[in-house]
Amino acid sequence: MPDCGVSHSGDSGIAGSYNLIPAPRRAEPALGTLDAALTWASFAPRLGAGGRVRLAKDGRNYRRRDELALDSRLPAYVAAVYIYHHGVTRLLPADFDTSKAAAVGAADPAALVEQEVADFAALVAACGGECFTDVSPTGGRHVYVPWAEPKHFGEMRRLGEALARRYVTFDPSPLLNCQEGLIRPPGAWHRRGGYQRLADPAEYASWVLDHPNGAGVWGALHDALMPELEAVQLPERPERETPSAPAPRAGSGGTAGGWLVDEDGREWLPRPAGPLPRLSPALEEIARTGQYDPRQYDSPSEARQAVVAGAAACGWQLSDVAARLRAGHWPGLAGFYSRYRTDPQRAKALIADWRNAVLFVAVRSCGRDSHTRGSTHSGGAVVVVEEVPVEVRPPIPGVDPVGELQRTRAWYSALGAAVRGRRWTGQKGLTVRRVLLAMLKAAQLSHTTTIGFGCRHLALLAGLDESTVAKTLKMLRQEPDPFIDWVAEHRGERADVYRLIVPQAYAEAAAWRCWPPGRLGGIHPVFRVLGGCAAFVYEVLDAAPVRTFDLPGMAGLSPTGVSDGLRALAEYGLAVRTRDGWVRGPADPGDVADQLDVPELIEQIMARYRRQRAEWRKFLAIVDVLAPEFDDGADDIPEEALATLGMPGWIDFEPHGPPIAR
Repeated sequence: MPDCGVSHSGDSGIAGSYNLIPAPRRAEPALGTLDAALTWASFAPRLGAGGRVRLAKDGRNYRRRDELALDSRLPAYVAAVYIYHHGVTRLLPADFDTSKAAAVGAADPAALVEQEVADFAALVAACGGECFTDVSPTGGRHVYVPWAEPKHFGEMRRLGEALARRYVTFDPSPLLNCQEGLIRPPGAWHRRGGYQRLADPAEYASWVLDHPNGAGVWGALHDALMPELEAVQLPERPERETPSAPAPRAGSGGTAGGWLVDEDGREWLPRPAGPLPRLSPALEEIARTGQYDPRQYDSPSEARQAVVAGAAACGWQLSDVAARLRAGHWPGLAGFYSRYRTDPQRAKALIADWRNAVLFVAVRSCGRDSHTRGSTHSGGAVVVVEEVPVEVRPPIPGVDPVGELQRTRAWYSALGAAVRGRRWTGQKGLTVRRVLLAMLKAAQLSHTTTIGFGCRHLALLAGLDESTVAKTLKMLRQEPDPFIDWVAEHRGERADVYRLIVPQAYAEAAAWRCWPPGRLGGIHPVFRVLGGCAAFVYEVLDAAPVRTFDLPGMAGLSPTGVSDGLRALAEYGLAVRTRDGWVRGPADPGDVADQLDVPELIEQIMARYRRQRAEWRKFLAIVDVLAPEFDDGADDIPEEALATLGMPGWIDFEPHGPPIAR
């Protein structure tokens, strides 16, 4: 039995030092007071972080001076426990508030809260997790989701903001403050009388705390919330120069890749039915007041573009933004358009901002990472990815970049489902994944799902031999329900052309799972030496410890593959084992690559590629000169021309066979 009871004075509270503080009068009967005390003693010490509890003597304001040690005794005042301790927590306390339901015009705020809590609990259960709930006297509810591994403030904050975009009654503020994040636990008094009552049996709630959720549940929950997480991760500052958005298709109800068009032909990103998701607090503040941080935005134009881009990322339509401006809800944003003298001019500027925002959201969600830089020449570009130069052709005129990027994201989602379903296994599976990730990076660099990269370029991106890439591509295009479609055969200096397609078996996964922004695929050159197992294990490691037991499912590898990968990573400081699990090590992959002489190896390979390309161009030049002599109307190089000229020696080892010259 926990050390709990009621005070001798008859006031609600627990016997002990807290009774020295005059307690406010409460309508809770003695039996209810004992129930509250028992509930607090059973759960508050297990849910609170840092061993401290803060009181609100006026029922509203939790002041630091009213902070006490957290133990099993129920405070006489309204009290809340900390969520974070040193920026880390093992609890997701989802706070669903009736005041937010009332703010959106709900006829029965408590019923809306209950509905959204049930939906969130079902979401956690669908991800394989467990949670329990309490309810306040006003109808607000808390859902407690415990975690086996500590979660850092940054990732928990993003998750809270994503939940606020999905659920209109969700209050993310407790999760957004690393130092002052507080939550009233079960058993705590409420300022309007009564206390936080468990909505689930106490035995079940205790079982949930005894069996916290693992990394698999965490990953599945992020997958389910990926559309909202993408909107949260959208930078609030657009690029200084944003290209014009593509013209919408007139008369069409939608565009490829998930974007729709409204009755005026303006593109928008669909979201689940229900009230409009809210913008981030920072953007809402800019829209209401017109005040912005000059360290973040250089001009009012950038600030207003950030608000419009945030609305587009949340699934708003242009008409929704215009309605807010007309109704006077966003006077700050309206002030940014005051430089335009007439209503038509202001409307034209808003439409231009919306076009830029749509393209910005699509491009930034699949943008290049910090390891990518490029230089343009002769109409094309040489892009250096992880110190590997790759030639990229300019975008094809007339291609819809928004739709193409959305198709690429859907394809990646389908690939993730195939990996988790073990479509390819063993060493073959590792090779297939590396080749497909190289094609993914090629698609991102080209901003199209139709790829004209040669085997040698793909080999550099995959960290494999070009002959292995060629054989794997041939195998992949012959699969039933394939991931790639062979569009055109190689001809002259042009490589085979492939198109990324979503297999029918994974169409459903591609429809709802989205791609985290900034990911490009491909393999760092260091894993040309360390191997594919090390590459895929390294990809899932971060600063939060991961148990060895969870790594096979997260990395899509066998336990043996995970063991091999960890051994290789640990040897060079790329992975470190802690008491709670594995984390990324302090070593930088580039430094490890230098240690293993990978740059010299890449340079030797590229020198061979340049030599072979020069030999092939020389051969094609001779064929062009002799073409009239051997012209028989066929597309292939005539056999007599091959016999006369002789093919370069390396052609005999090409898995494709001799290329077509014209």
